[in-house]
Amino acid sequence: FIKCDAFVSPNHIEKSISGKVIYEFKIKKIIDTIKIDAINMEFSEVAINGKSVKFKNSGKTLDLFEGFKKGKNKLTFRYSAKPKQTLYFTGDFSNGTGQIWTQGQGRYTSHWLPSFDDVNEKVIFNLNVSFDPNLMVISNGIHQSTVVYPPMSSPNNIWNFSMRKPMSSYLVMLAIGNFEKQSGITKSGTPLEFYLDKNDISKFEPTYRYSKEMFDYLEQEIRVKYPWGIYRQVPVRDFLYAGMENTTSTIFSQDFVVDSIGFNDRNYVNVNAHELAHQW
Repeated sequence: FIKCDAFVSPNHIEKSISGKVIYEFKIKKIIDTIKIDAINMEFSEVAINGKSVKFKNSGKTLDLFEGFKKGKNKLTFRYSAKPKQTLYFTGDFSNGTGQIWTQGQGRYTSHWLPSFDDVNEKVIFNLNVSFDPNLMVISNGIHQSTVVYPPMSSPNNIWNFSMRKPMSSYLVMLAIGNFEKQSGITKSGTPLEFYLDKNDISKFEPTYRYSKEMFDYLEQEIRVKYPWGIYRQVPVRDFLYAGMENTTSTIFSQDFVVDSIGFNDRNYVNVNAHELAHQW
């Protein structure tokens, strides 16, 4: 599998996600079945190379057994899911505390995005996310654009993110919330993006203290230029761990958002360096 273009719509009321996925893949030798990991999902409009095909939904995988040929192929389908894990809906969207975030460590992205529970299957993932224009959407890669629709035609905006290089499925991420952004740039020219909840904007400096210095140090020490084009970090509430090194876009626990006094007791510096080092 080479590339995935996913157009997804999370629904915080139903705690569900749905969308359309386009996969480009190459058949190297004749096989009878292709499996895509997909936990408890529904599928429709499944087509390969523009023609509708039969498929099997095992509840754990989408199984394809016709319509593909040796060489390049294109798969398209629509799907929907109500994930019991990996995609989380927290807080209350009516009072501004609502957040949506993912934690796919190891092999769990297949609960919200049909993908591959094998760390060695690396794909270029491009996410296009439809959601409320009053909130901010974050995903992997370069933020190419945000499509703004007139209110009468669509209540949502669409955020377009694209990756230049392939990565493992478990590193695909999504974070949506009432975030504010600050930007920076590293010594070698890599853009940095720092996010915080809008209620915490006074805590940008102590929370992200030494971030640029760490980036410059690691790039010099490792002697390999940072490979992903951009690096961003975002804290979320009720996160399961200290942090997670999603490609280009680390998620970490709200517990590390501190002011200058709190910095002395507990700060993000150690976790920050740990997650950043993973990017190499």
